[in-house]
Amino acid sequence: MIRFKIDIESTELLDRITNIYNFKRDTITGRIALSLSIEKGSVFNEGEDNLPQNGREYTPTSNIFGRLINDIDNFKLYKTIFDQHYNKELSDNEFIKLYKLHLKDGLEIWNKELNNGDITKGDHISYLLKPIKKGLSKRSSNVHIANPKEVESDFFNINSTNKPIELYLGNELNGDPIKIKINDETEYTSRHFGIAGTTGSGKTQLVFDIIYQISKQTNYELNFTFFDFKGTDSKEKLDSFLTATKSNFLDIKHQSGFPFSPLKNYDLSNQNYIESFASDLRTFFKDIRQVQSASLVREIKDYYFDNNSSPSLEDLLESILEKNKGKFDTTTSVIQQLINSGIYDESKSYSIFNQSTYISMPSEVTKEIKQFVTFNLLKFMYDSIKKSGDTTVTNNIKALKHIIIIDEAQNFLQHKNARPVIESMLRELRSMGIIIILIAQETQDFIYKDFNFMSQIQFPICANVKDKSAKRIIPFLGSVNSEVKLNAQLAKLEGGKALINIGEPKLIELKQWWKTKQEENL
Repeated sequence: MIRFKIDIESTELLDRITNIYNFKRDTITGRIALSLSIEKGSVFNEGEDNLPQNGREYTPTSNIFGRLINDIDNFKLYKTIFDQHYNKELSDNEFIKLYKLHLKDGLEIWNKELNNGDITKGDHISYLLKPIKKGLSKRSSNVHIANPKEVESDFFNINSTNKPIELYLGNELNGDPIKIKINDETEYTSRHFGIAGTTGSGKTQLVFDIIYQISKQTNYELNFTFFDFKGTDSKEKLDSFLTATKSNFLDIKHQSGFPFSPLKNYDLSNQNYIESFASDLRTFFKDIRQVQSASLVREIKDYYFDNNSSPSLEDLLESILEKNKGKFDTTTSVIQQLINSGIYDESKSYSIFNQSTYISMPSEVTKEIKQFVTFNLLKFMYDSIKKSGDTTVTNNIKALKHIIIIDEAQNFLQHKNARPVIESMLRELRSMGIIIILIAQETQDFIYKDFNFMSQIQFPICANVKDKSAKRIIPFLGSVNSEVKLNAQLAKLEGGKALINIGEPKLIELKQWWKTKQEENL
């Protein structure tokens, strides 16, 4: 679509009619006026003088033609209608010239009807109902084109495996191996892990080894998504792990963002998604207050109503700025930050469930942006998995669908508004065959006055932490028979070791991926 201006008379009629109907935008009025002119059968000579360009300007982002199929601007659709109306292929310039003439014609037809009717009696509504009814009767004989949202999405068909899985977590100090059958329902009804440990404690190497064991035992049928919040490990550094688990490495960088759209991936006819998006922004960007959040919800609803589609971040930003006459505020500044960071690539999509993925968040962007984007993706996965339903139990073995690993989980658990989502994921998704592994720095990152996450975690693993007091450790691990014995074990806790509580608290040497890699020559 090209940039163009209409005349001042059309601009004034647009504003008058838009105000009478209380439409959200003048572009709605313009599209209706155009249909009134075409429906009447008006035809203009190509040699007719151009209308003066002394009125409102429309740009490629004004949505004067709206968006319908696959969120593509309807410029070509309208031009095709004009080609058929004039029985020839018009150039873009010819189309725009004729468009402006038809726009003015339709506005004048409409305005005349309004002047001849009684608005107080609802004549203006009755006038529009006639062409709407006629249009609906025509549409009833048309072939239905399915909206992409109507097509069964891949999250309804998440792959699962019913293979039994036995994990080797490490050895007791006497050398006895520690093994758990995580999907044997006679032993465990939940498969979630909570792992606490400082940098260098061995917790990440343990998780890598757990994922490798699961991948190998299920013949790579059970996929995983690993959210690396720090983003410090390169693809080259992780090459052996990625190869051994047959997983993809998504290195999120500036102008090479995650192939996902935080709004376009949802059907915003469900307004809960709109409010959820605005709430998440407010959670992680403290400058956005309740008033700005409510305003953002209205702006997204207006866009969806006007365009019958969900906006990209750039669409949303341009739409708000157009209304605000280019003036930035707190909300638009945050949206601009997200766009400038390049952390999303909204032109692409990624099937996250039926393949294994290591997502490395960019180290160079702000903590707030990384928090928002990671949390946004987690909520998308949560909403999608809930639609896929529970998995079956066959011969006491629970079928499993996916593993979600959240590194540096304290970045979400410490946010009061984010905690309920993580809690719901742990509680609701276990019946749906999901394993969630939360990795954090300290045991207290899992325990809050409003909720103790350990109540939903089956396997607590306390690697080397800074605060080794029994007061901190017991709420994380669970009750112990002897606090004296626990303190004796805590005194030996160091890198590569961890306390677990399967049957009773015990100190173990952790299974480590770097050792497995050497032993199996991977």
